[in-house]
Amino acid sequence: MVQATTTYGFIGLGQMGHGMAKNICQKIPENCNLVIYDVREETMASFINDFGNGSNVLAATSPKHVAELADIIMTSVPKAPHVKDVFLNPLTGLLAMRKTLDRRILFLELSTVDAVASTEVARAVIDGGFGDFVDAPCSGGAMGAESGTLSFMIGSPEKLYPEVLEVCKLMGKESSIFHCGDLGTGLKTKLLNNYLSSLTTLATAETINIGMRGGLDARKLNTVISASSGMSFNTTVNNPVPGLTPNNAASKGYVGGFSLELCLGVLELGLKAAQDLGAKTVLGEPMLEAYREAAKDSRFQGKDSKIIYKWLGGEDPVLA
Repeated sequence: MVQATTTYGFIGLGQMGHGMAKNICQKIPENCNLVIYDVREETMASFINDFGNGSNVLAATSPKHVAELADIIMTSVPKAPHVKDVFLNPLTGLLAMRKTLDRRILFLELSTVDAVASTEVARAVIDGGFGDFVDAPCSGGAMGAESGTLSFMIGSPEKLYPEVLEVCKLMGKESSIFHCGDLGTGLKTKLLNNYLSSLTTLATAETINIGMRGGLDARKLNTVISASSGMSFNTTVNNPVPGLTPNNAASKGYVGGFSLELCLGVLELGLKAAQDLGAKTVLGEPMLEAYREAAKDSRFQGKDSKIIYKWLGGEDPVLA
């Protein structure tokens, strides 16, 4: 289990990582430390300025430096090549540290990447004797990361799960933390969750766009849907239409959140998994094509993936 004087490490202070690291910093006991690393030095400096109560938050110079100090390390980076570099870079990576027989590090990989890359890193950690590796992708977006209400999908041996649960509770709700099975099952589950979430995002955007063009009040339409069989997370919590769920990225100019490009990459992984398994799909290809086309438009590049509503030609609703 997690020790009373644990040193935590967190790598990647982006849209998701910032909120997760903030919650860890605010919830760990005073006698514990948090070591952070991000490729942007100014991001680390800002984080320490905002949350570095006393001296319990330290900025590392590399992932290797984090591994030299921390007992539990979490990584949250955009894509598979970044994950592999963070772990496997021979000079600066986590596994470039000098091994000692009396140290066991628990690595929680929080990124949403393909299972092949994650398995490669896991094998390097475990076979190399560096400690234990868990795939623990999360869902809930930047809002959930900041509020500490993320859900986690854990792929790990059964014996590790109690320890992993205690760590994830620092960043998420216990009722939304799930042990999906052995290594790799967390990632497989997360890809399917994103696949379905993107489908419902696109469907919600289409539906409300049609309704508004037909003279319906957007808020009333969404309220009815959210109390009826069309309800989903994307109508009630993270709606793609500006103003319908205040405080999400769509209501803030589509700034922050889960970028269109990252969303597209995850959807490609999900559809490829279906094809590799011989699973028939009807909605996957047209959904993927819609997100691909949106990502080609310079007006939408770098924006939150809910911008798919604007790609459909959706207008900002007039809200009373």
